[in-house]
Amino acid sequence: MAERRPDRAGVRVVRRRPPALDDVLDVVRDAVRAAGAEVYLVGGFVRDRLLGKPGKDIDLVQVGGDGIPLLAGVARTLGWAPPQQFERFGTGQIRGDGFILEVVRGRAERYDPESRKPDVRPGTLEEDVWRRDFTVNALCQTLDGRVLDLTGRGIEDLRAGVLRTPLNPSETFSEDPLRMFRGARFVAQLGFTLAPGVLEAMREQAPRIAVVSIERITEELRRLLISPHVLAGFDVLAESGLLERVLPEIAAMRGVEQGGFHLYDVYEHTLRAVELTPPDPVTRVATLLHDVGKPPTHAIADDGRHTFYDHPQVGATMAREILARLRFSNDEIGTVSNLVFLHLRPIQYKPDSFGDAAVRRLIREAGEQRARMLDIARADTNASSFPTTELIDELEARMARLDAGGQVSQMRDLLDGDELIALAGRPAGPWVGRVKRRLERAVLDGELQPGDADGARAWLRAHPDVLAE
Repeated sequence: MAERRPDRAGVRVVRRRPPALDDVLDVVRDAVRAAGAEVYLVGGFVRDRLLGKPGKDIDLVQVGGDGIPLLAGVARTLGWAPPQQFERFGTGQIRGDGFILEVVRGRAERYDPESRKPDVRPGTLEEDVWRRDFTVNALCQTLDGRVLDLTGRGIEDLRAGVLRTPLNPSETFSEDPLRMFRGARFVAQLGFTLAPGVLEAMREQAPRIAVVSIERITEELRRLLISPHVLAGFDVLAESGLLERVLPEIAAMRGVEQGGFHLYDVYEHTLRAVELTPPDPVTRVATLLHDVGKPPTHAIADDGRHTFYDHPQVGATMAREILARLRFSNDEIGTVSNLVFLHLRPIQYKPDSFGDAAVRRLIREAGEQRARMLDIARADTNASSFPTTELIDELEARMARLDAGGQVSQMRDLLDGDELIALAGRPAGPWVGRVKRRLERAVLDGELQPGDADGARAWLRAHPDVLAE
């Protein structure tokens, strides 16, 4: 993990290179041997490694001991920060160089019927394996590479792409109801299917999701949304009854017809659009909610057309309420709701009827989210039967031309408040903000050039009523 290279003066110096996965595992193996501990690789790391796509999230289980000393030794060797410890769950974690290494004690756990938190006690490797969510995640591996399939079904299910619970699925989901959301997420992430009886158990245990904190559910939703097979994952949530309990606004989209250029109902169109956007969390959340205002605004016109008047405005308000309920941050809520509000604007673009002023206003309204807005518009179009996205591409080029150097998107006040107060001969007040907005509008309308303070002064002399408002 270190290499010697000559510096400019010819002196040989040691430069640290980031460790590869094998380097990290070698350090773990040495630490385990030194400690005389019984430790296994487990969970999603083993699953993905056997699928040929190992990641940097490494899960370990230590039987009969506390893994914190082990983590501390690994962290010292790799030059990482000391471990974080989560005593209630018997886990510890270290991070560095893009890796996350977590050790958990061999454990057994169960949820009290009315509790949001599990009762955890030390357990054997077998107990730890049988209490896991699915057989493909219950596979273990020794540090020298030997695979342990203690359920007897993990390898077979991995090859078949099947999600099966180690125990009776109703028991598995009752112990930790979040496992049902994890099942939907693995369908979306891995492209796997549910084993017989799993969906039925989810329907039976769906009311139990009420004992799980909304923060844990939201984390699973975030991970599901950036997966490749989002529609399949949401279908599991819908068919199990979980979607109605957590996101009733999305469940309400099912069966809402659209007509026109649309091929699918609002629900399927929405989730196909999500899959067509880049796997950026904010973009995908905004795409999930872009048509959330359609069910409450749905009407059928006299000529039989399906209409959804004002659904972007209604949807933006709903997005704020939904994301607040799901404990998203205020910044995320503001960004997503604005994207929902603007999502139709690029689709409605017509070069002949959109003047430069209208395009500049859209640049300002989208701000730093312009690329996301255009990504959502393209996905919205491609998830329908619109013939092309060429006009959206043309709009993007026009926006770039009008905003060369950020002169519109990063536009600053032409005149500051002190100068406006001096020009008007009035004390400070809300009128200052109104005048600044009026000057900005003059720039967007093409009456003034960005950054032209002299032009702004002349414009105000020609429009004295603006300073008097």
